Amino acid sequence: MFKNREEAGELLGRLLVEAVENKENAVILAIPRGGVPVAYYASKVSGIPFSMVVAKKITFPHEPEAAVGAATPDGSFILSERVPEDHPQVKEAIERAILEAKEKQAKYIGDKEPDIRGKTVVIVDDGVATGYTAVAAGMYAKNKGAEEIILAVPVCPSDSIHRLNRYFDRIICYHKVDTLFFAVGAFYQDFHQVSDSELQEYLKKAEEEGILYR
Repeated sequence: MFKNREEAGELLGRLLVEAVENKENAVILAIPRGGVPVAYYASKVSGIPFSMVVAKKITFPHEPEAAVGAATPDGSFILSERVPEDHPQVKEAIERAILEAKEKQAKYIGDKEPDIRGKTVVIVDDGVATGYTAVAAGMYAKNKGAEEIILAVPVCPSDSIHRLNRYFDRIICYHKVDTLFFAVGAFYQDFHQVSDSELQEYLKKAEEEGILYR
């Protein structure tokens, strides 16, 4: 169990030191909000600068907690195989998630969308469960011209690695868990919801310390 996202990020950063050879050509993209503190500390340890990519879960109004996919600001999305993409309600849900992702990305980084063409891009979150947001973020990086796409998380279910391998060149998971019932928060002593103000504070500190990627 991790004490908090700070410890998780530092431990993940140590793995990245070994895993990423050309750090000068690498960028960490954090999935907000929980992925930002993890990415900040991983960046401090590894020396790889970070920015963000917003990936919003695709949900239905009557079941806002049950994600059936995820989408990013450029229109990239992944959808559960059990959900028909051509259904009007599903199309509406996808469009809503893309719009929300655009709004969040504009709020967090404005027009400072990172140029990742030809880069090794490391997608970082505080963990993966369904993996929808991570996959959508990986698709975004590929569409933006990333040369290599790595998923790096502190904790994940062991059986998800095989499923996610098709979307990433490499997967780095500090703590692989064998369990039928997986929840990311169960592996943190402190798993508070990261607020927008806390997120902005991390970005401010990163910019002052020269680890925010532009």
